Amino acid sequence: MQTLIHDLRYALRMLAKSPGFAVVAILTLALGIGANTAVFNVMNAVLLRYLPVPDPERVVYLRVEGRPSGTWETGDDSLTFNEPAFEQMRGERRVLSDLVAFVPLGFGPVAVRSGDEPEVARGDMVSGNFFSGLGVRLARGRGFTLDDERRHTQVVVLSYDYWTRRLARNPSVLGQTLYVRGVPFTIIGLAARGFWGVDPGQQTDLWIPLQNRPDLTAWGQPVSDNGGLYGSGIWWSLMLIGRLQPGVTRPQALAQLTPAFLRAAYLGVGTRDPKESPPRLYLSSARGIAGGVDSDASQPLGVLMAMVGVVLLIACTNIAMLLIARNTAREREFSLRMALGAGRSHIFRQLLTESVLLVGGGAALGWIFAAWGGTVLARGSGLDVSVAPDSTVLFFALALALLAGLAFGLAPLRNAVRVPPGLALKGVDLDRVQRPAEAPCRPGRGGAGSDELGFGGKGGNPSFTRPPIGE
Repeated sequence: MQTLIHDLRYALRMLAKSPGFAVVAILTLALGIGANTAVFNVMNAVLLRYLPVPDPERVVYLRVEGRPSGTWETGDDSLTFNEPAFEQMRGERRVLSDLVAFVPLGFGPVAVRSGDEPEVARGDMVSGNFFSGLGVRLARGRGFTLDDERRHTQVVVLSYDYWTRRLARNPSVLGQTLYVRGVPFTIIGLAARGFWGVDPGQQTDLWIPLQNRPDLTAWGQPVSDNGGLYGSGIWWSLMLIGRLQPGVTRPQALAQLTPAFLRAAYLGVGTRDPKESPPRLYLSSARGIAGGVDSDASQPLGVLMAMVGVVLLIACTNIAMLLIARNTAREREFSLRMALGAGRSHIFRQLLTESVLLVGGGAALGWIFAAWGGTVLARGSGLDVSVAPDSTVLFFALALALLAGLAFGLAPLRNAVRVPPGLALKGVDLDRVQRPAEAPCRPGRGGAGSDELGFGGKGGNPSFTRPPIGE
């Protein structure tokens, strides 16, 4: 520990002697590490992060390929189902402990009002088992029940973020009235902090039970031409997310759910066309946007990640070149220390300590840049998802800093410790070495005025005289 503290103090002093070099190196590292961490942060939120629910590995999105002709679809064609299919598959309790339905109230924010001030918020209509099926706790109040779904009760649950942002964490918010598109709803609960919903690509502010009225429809679409959400089954608008029973795999669940799904897929559409391929059911992991199937988001982020990776590589190369140049200027120092007894391992350890300090400063500054850059990148991409860095992003940043330290920290060390110790003696100005004013002298065979070792005759040429035997 004393050796480590000594190395750190010496490294700080050496970096303080070159403030320009230290600032340039730290800023360059901050740019490289920060840019990579910011992009990975968005990729993690969009493609890698599980839903904020208990046991997310057992949660799956239900997807579909193809729909029967004669049906109506709103929203995402690969994620929407009709209401009869939801009811049929919800009864398959051998493979699904719960099946939850949700659908946005619009393609964007909808008009809401609390008190006299109108505003906009993102809201979902959900089935009565939404919170209980996902295992989401409520910070206050209660969630929905199946009776709320059947009766289309006009109650609402707010997200913790919306309660904080818009209602200033009003402790008496429960029981108050919130108007959604002019329809009054009673606030009955607040979702737990950190739960942003399950709607792909956006954060949800409020949830209401599934409604069956013309002014509150799925995706905000008119229902005059297609029969509405309930009844005929020709409107495919519900998105479904289920929780697998313990020990049940996705292929097993898919084999059990497919017959029930196909039975309900053609309700209300008449006779099936024999030339038409039946719709296919899929189950995908509840990781990232829409179960990680959003290729429109994944491909640009992948390209951007590769580009900022090249930026980090260039930054490490530039810093390595700067370190090589700096170590070249310190060759006299290294050789002198080695001549005084310092081993190559000590020089190696000291230079590595200086590199670690640079990496630490660059990583700390890069983390601040990444937290800001991730938010800007998400907003610029039109993604309304939480990009708060989590432990995965932190480990990525630490691994990136370690990789950067190895990349530019170890490269210049070999040349630094190969300096011969004799280099410390080269270039010493011998004329500046002062001889004592009075030196003992004795005559020698080299001539009068010679000193004891025979240096300094009348002619100024040094000579050496062997002392007589016996003296």
